[in-house]
Amino acid sequence: MLLLSLAQVGASSILEPVSDSLEGNILRRFDSLPLEERERIAEELVPFVLGQEHPLCETTLALLDDRRLRNATINPREALLAYSPKEYAPALKLKTKHVIVQTKTWESFRKRYLRTATPNRYATWAWDYSNNQFFEETRAKPRDTVIAMLAGRWPDSGKFSAFAEGSLDFEHEFDPIADYFEHVYRDRNGKVYDEIRLYDMWGSQVEFGISDVESIAFLRHIEGSDGLESPIAASEHDGIYEKIKARFAAYREYRDLHHALAQRMVDPNGSVPLIYGEVAPAFDQAWILMGHSSRRMATFLKQHPTRKEFLAAVAERVPKTEEGLNNETWAKHQEARNTLPGHIRAYTLDFLSGEGLTGFHRR
Repeated sequence: MLLLSLAQVGASSILEPVSDSLEGNILRRFDSLPLEERERIAEELVPFVLGQEHPLCETTLALLDDRRLRNATINPREALLAYSPKEYAPALKLKTKHVIVQTKTWESFRKRYLRTATPNRYATWAWDYSNNQFFEETRAKPRDTVIAMLAGRWPDSGKFSAFAEGSLDFEHEFDPIADYFEHVYRDRNGKVYDEIRLYDMWGSQVEFGISDVESIAFLRHIEGSDGLESPIAASEHDGIYEKIKARFAAYREYRDLHHALAQRMVDPNGSVPLIYGEVAPAFDQAWILMGHSSRRMATFLKQHPTRKEFLAAVAERVPKTEEGLNNETWAKHQEARNTLPGHIRAYTLDFLSGEGLTGFHRR
């Protein structure tokens, strides 16, 4: 049985990829099962693998058992909220006109202002920085779970990284700013572009305009100012935009840094925001330094909150000598990052073998 043989093989053996023929046979047998049985297997597979001895599995289990996160509200995804013209800019008498996702008008706008397609918010779990809760993804397909874990990855639902992100988010100063940028974008003519957030637009690095509605909402909720009313004079626009831009830059740096670290905590190959692509190895080193403890990392982030400060602090602490790199704690956690994909793959095969899906035997 594979489970009994794992201790007798080296990491390089465990990391060998599943052969196409074996994977294909497993999926053919899996697909032939009734839906209820496929759902049961996918539901039991993840905790089975998590329960096997491995430092990163232990880290993930600790995340899922964290009292603060365990008690956080879990909400289904809903449509983005729009600020009310009647409340924030009644003098304009704007009529909200929704531009539906994937219509020609919507696609034309997206291609003009956004470099990439907006992410499908409904496909993954996410940490809600404004309300300190979770958004739950649409239920993942059982087949996708099996495919991901045969490839040595956790399922793509993002639940583990969302928990990791929540464990690192202790700065509540950004809560109202996060809420503001999660609202849907409206142009100066009153058109609301469904599923395109203010966050997406301000991150696009393309010049655009915003309605008085969103400008007044920003001044009231973020700046605490009731001094301006709509219609806003053209001479005021640049000053307001600069204030929003500055708030966005600070929030985006905070959010992207936390998101990137969360992605690399639970998955050594986790994707990070494009701006961090070249320094992704530094996040791996940071987690090794922290012994994969989210509590230690949260404290470290408080001490070094900006990208520049964080990366400099990590570089300063990374062992520079062979003796330091061979230190037992450093070596243990570095090896854990190298062996996790093979660990997931090996125990997934063991579980599926027990279900009779590899053709070897059935439990």
